[in-house]
Amino acid sequence: MLATAQLYLAGCGFHLRGSRSQVADGGSVFIDTEPDLSINDEIREALSDASFSLTGNRDDASILLRLTGESVVERVVSVTGNGRISELELIHSVNMGVASSIDGQAPIYSVNQNVNRVEVTREYTFDETGVLGKQNEARILREEMKRDLVRQIVLRLIASLGS
Repeated sequence: MLATAQLYLAGCGFHLRGSRSQVADGGSVFIDTEPDLSINDEIREALSDASFSLTGNRDDASILLRLTGESVVERVVSVTGNGRISELELIHSVNMGVASSIDGQAPIYSVNQNVNRVEVTREYTFDETGVLGKQNEARILREEMKRDLVRQIVLRLIASLGS
């Protein structure tokens, strides 16, 4: 019964929210990043999952994706009455640029292209009596933020190719 319902829904093009975005023919992407970018592996996997083929040669690519200026920041949002940290904010961001081939020409970044800043922010409370638990919570939040940042980059790439 459940399998039949899934077949009917899939046949009409229905997709659950949060399911993978698929591009009919994503094209070949050259990822131009800084070597120490923390999301390098995740972005490659996500682009492959979204039907893009990856190329290690810039000349073979129909799409160039530049990711630079990664920033991971932790800052104090609020303090208690006695001056102790109460709430922290985590910010993970990266600059994104996209160039795609037009009329079979090799893709070239436009000099006038605005930098697209992709940013993910999370806040969490801090309790100095439970430091180990809060460190674990912060680690989990950072991993979640990485996934969300990668998802936003892929969705913005797909949107930029549609316009």
